[in-house]
Amino acid sequence: MKWTILPEDVSNRDHTGVEGFIQRLDAEVRGGGQPLEGFKFVNSGMEMLHISREIEREALRAGNNPIIYVGFQRPEKLTIELERYQRLNNAGVRTVAFGHGSPNPDEKLITEQWIDLSYDVSKFENQWYLVMPRPNPIVFVGWETSTEMFGEGGVSTPGKEFRGFVSTDERVVDHVVAHLERVRRQHGPAGEMSFERLSDEIPFPVNKVLVLSDDGQRPELASLRENIAEFAAKKSASVLLYDLSAASYLVSPYPSEVYERDWDRALGKKELNMAGRAYLARQLDDLDSNGVRGGAILPTGHGFRQLAEWAEQEKADLIVIPESAARPGLIDRIKGYTLKILQNHTDIPVVLGSADGTAQLCTVRGVSKVAPRMQETAIRDSRS
Repeated sequence: MKWTILPEDVSNRDHTGVEGFIQRLDAEVRGGGQPLEGFKFVNSGMEMLHISREIEREALRAGNNPIIYVGFQRPEKLTIELERYQRLNNAGVRTVAFGHGSPNPDEKLITEQWIDLSYDVSKFENQWYLVMPRPNPIVFVGWETSTEMFGEGGVSTPGKEFRGFVSTDERVVDHVVAHLERVRRQHGPAGEMSFERLSDEIPFPVNKVLVLSDDGQRPELASLRENIAEFAAKKSASVLLYDLSAASYLVSPYPSEVYERDWDRALGKKELNMAGRAYLARQLDDLDSNGVRGGAILPTGHGFRQLAEWAEQEKADLIVIPESAARPGLIDRIKGYTLKILQNHTDIPVVLGSADGTAQLCTVRGVSKVAPRMQETAIRDSRS
């Protein structure tokens, strides 16, 4: 699913392309199943504002620290809504906010995370929306079709136009949340830092980490495991050891084809010992001693494409590989162990770890585009 207005979405009936996007979303979500429920098209900006306020009130009453995803388009909109979202924050509501630009650094951040997006008038994540997955699932999105004044002014500003929808169908809500979480996880602290600092600054939840391991041939992987054990303990996350040496043999790492079929998952210590991987069982013991739950994966083939598939299957929140993987040698490039291949096959954030304990979060974010009027201002300022 491409979460943007595509050229083929535009028609003579709807020059905005919003209806075409919704038709694609409907096909993706239903997959031949039951029709969408609780679905309504919305074209009025004032009606959209009313829906937004109702969702905010519902979140305020929900209890149990609900999470909401909010598209503000620009940080100035959050500043205008500061008092309202401060109340939500005080009530335990966790807000993940999206928009183009950075909030005022002098203002206290009242959201769990602000995602600074590249300027784009077509992408879903750049629009006006509120999404609450629990306890009463609902998604509202208002696509701004007045692109020449995108994100500027209020709903009653002359010339402002929106098209969108509201839905309480859990399938729609789950798909939207999954997309926004993917976008969210591609934004985090930049530059090299210690694993300890990374654990403090990483802005999204990390419940499961996949890290490279082997049978002891590469000391850098042993150092990486030690750093990840401390990181995971601090985040209360589990760890999956991805055994590179399992794919280095000419035979399957599993005792038989039956086991290979039945063990298509992370394995525990007993199973690893049965498979002749006592070294992995000992590595899981080391994780246990740090209070970290763990398992191990025995890949049957080479390359980071297979690692990406395992990470997606096991729902890892973070992939940790050695810093040397960013500059692989010839044989590793031939086998497919390159950072580019990994990032081409998963949106899960990747951390490059060094033996000295430093780490760097890598994302697939492109170079940020700047809104046209902001570019004009920058040009004027540079000339004055």
